Amino acid sequence: MKTKLLFLAAMATFALTSCVNDEFIGDPAASELGASDGSINFGFKIPNATRADIYGESAATLLGNHFYVTGTKGTEAAKHPTEELVFDNYLVHFGKNTAGTTASNTANWEYVGVKPGTGDYANYAYLTSMDPGRDVDFQTIKYWDYSKTQYDFMAFSTGSWKAVKSTTPNAGNEEIGVTAMKYGTGLDVTSTVPTAYTFYLPSETALQNAYISDIVEVPQANYGKEVQLQFKSLGSKVRVAFYETVPGYSVKDVQFYTVEGAASPTDLGTDLAGSTSAILISPEDAGIPTKGTISVLFPHVGNSNASEQDYNKATATVAPGADPAMTKNFGALTAQLVAKENKEAVGGTVYLGRDLTHASFAGNKNADFYQTVFPVSASSPLILRVNYTLVPTDGASETIVVKGAKAVVPSTYTVWKPNYAYTYIFKISDNTNGWTGPVEKPAGLFPITFDAVVTEATDAAGEQTTVTTVATPSITTYQQGHTYKTNEYSKSQASGKPATVKNIYVQVMDNSISPAKLIGTSPSTLPLLNTNAQEGKAASRLFDVTTTGTAISEATVMDALENRTTALDADNVVGRNKITLTKVDGIDNTVTSIVNGVDDNPIEKIEGAAITAGQVAEIDISELTAAHTYAYVYDYTGASTEKVLTTVWQPVATTTGTTVVTGLYSITLTALGTWDETVANHTTGSEAAAKDYLYFSVTTNGGATKTFSFVSVDDKIGQTLPDGLLKLPKNQLTEITIADTKAADDTFYFTTYVRNDGKYAVKVIKIVA
Repeated sequence: MKTKLLFLAAMATFALTSCVNDEFIGDPAASELGASDGSINFGFKIPNATRADIYGESAATLLGNHFYVTGTKGTEAAKHPTEELVFDNYLVHFGKNTAGTTASNTANWEYVGVKPGTGDYANYAYLTSMDPGRDVDFQTIKYWDYSKTQYDFMAFSTGSWKAVKSTTPNAGNEEIGVTAMKYGTGLDVTSTVPTAYTFYLPSETALQNAYISDIVEVPQANYGKEVQLQFKSLGSKVRVAFYETVPGYSVKDVQFYTVEGAASPTDLGTDLAGSTSAILISPEDAGIPTKGTISVLFPHVGNSNASEQDYNKATATVAPGADPAMTKNFGALTAQLVAKENKEAVGGTVYLGRDLTHASFAGNKNADFYQTVFPVSASSPLILRVNYTLVPTDGASETIVVKGAKAVVPSTYTVWKPNYAYTYIFKISDNTNGWTGPVEKPAGLFPITFDAVVTEATDAAGEQTTVTTVATPSITTYQQGHTYKTNEYSKSQASGKPATVKNIYVQVMDNSISPAKLIGTSPSTLPLLNTNAQEGKAASRLFDVTTTGTAISEATVMDALENRTTALDADNVVGRNKITLTKVDGIDNTVTSIVNGVDDNPIEKIEGAAITAGQVAEIDISELTAAHTYAYVYDYTGASTEKVLTTVWQPVATTTGTTVVTGLYSITLTALGTWDETVANHTTGSEAAAKDYLYFSVTTNGGATKTFSFVSVDDKIGQTLPDGLLKLPKNQLTEITIADTKAADDTFYFTTYVRNDGKYAVKVIKIVA
């Protein structure tokens, strides 16, 4: 979502852009018109405006009909712009239908004779260094100097709020504190990046009135035309949404909580009282700013930096004011819930959206669900805590209440930049770290995953999108140009996205501790991505996923890892659930930067420190196949921990006369009948009981006829078994080794798989065309 104010030329139009679209608006011939007498004028020529642009008088109203401008001329130096001062913090005023009334006004914007701090301009501080008592020198007309090779301009506005020279402006009086703009050598970036000017903002409403421009470089070829200034919002915009993909269930009654009265917002405590309004938590003392001082900087200026992505671009740093918010409330989901899918017991629009493109947003629809927030350059993770209720779609009367589900978005993707809009989308699936019992313990569901998506970058072709799972640990995946509207990661990108398809980056958060930490940063103790796990492989791996019928999700991939028919140390995994994981080599666990961040600038630091090998993984998109599913797996069992392995036996249904598979095991009823030992009050006691024996119940149907039924005890270690069971040593079973063996009557057939207690985190990655 773009937020730029654009000055148009003699058409007397003025625009605020709010989306990305190249449809033509306006008359380029008219917009070429400039001042004929050589005076400098302000305006903007737009050959490709958008239908969502706000322009003319409406856009001027957003700026409070005023902006400050500083302009210089001369020759650009290596580390700073031109330095001969022309416009010294001049105040420029919009007057309806005044274009052409003076030589200095061809687009309804006038600077000559404007007197900040007096008369009609009393709400605007006097920022120029000239003596305010010398009226004759008050903002005089300026002419283009063709002996100079270049001009440089920058500007800002306080919108409809007053501009005052105060570090403690009064929000009640609608005041924003400002300082004069530096120029030339004052912007020199030889050793450090100096502050160009400063805003003192007493509230988020004040922030909504603050606009800034980049440095506009005017070469001699463009002298005589209006100066093409562009304004953009100083604030950031954030919104949140939710959807669910739980098979067989709909999700209702989503509640958000921060545990009031706990030692910190991240402590779970005992109070699970929830709110119907969506709440994100900041776990750090800095919190989420609601007021503060914003310094506007230009990190790359001067001709030695002309090739930089953000050359002459304005950026901002925030010094938060006192009493920051520890939470951000985004409002209720009510307006964006959906109707029942099938036979849910409760009808009406009460359920979460069921796919990414129909996610349920929180807040005010008229504002497109966005809220303005202070930009932050050094952020902390954001935490979501939710309770919710599962309702079966088949009409059954049961419900499942899930409590304490938690998502953590890493700080890498919670840096908010001016004029960018961020969307965090959380997915509830069949992977949950919530619980269903009266106390905190897992019950009945796999750990839940959430997807957190950040989208709609402005001022850049790429958009920032992250997807964060909420198993413990959390996995975040990011591909520049990926938006939630396309649903999955892409091998190609549409018009308006980066010209080259970008790779996917992965980070893992240890959210079993408070505060949650990225692996490789203190105090997290999880292994680095490039550290060998217990299976002798890197902890971070990528698999191609195929299936013969089982749906692919984080939960089913986890089951394949934990219950497999292949050897534990094999590269490829075949799960008991018929999911096959085939190792893919296109992953690098040693990269030290995320090459394509927002604005195409690399992300090279995490929490202020340089990224080191093992903290970020890079997936080569060229190695992946379109319209295919992959699984990123983080094995954090630990190299020094022995995985406990159990061979589990399960019966296989067969039809008499069909060919059975080599590797199955069989035993006949006749052989079972020779084992007449019965088990009375037998306790399985130890792992060996399940590993060494099979158990059957025995029913006598009269005379010597007996019926045998297999009884699984794999999950009953240490429990007392029923009286009368037959205990059969597993070594009595015969392994089938001839492929054309036919299934026979009165025979049990068994297969085996290996169960392990490894610790895995999984993120399913679907690649679209």
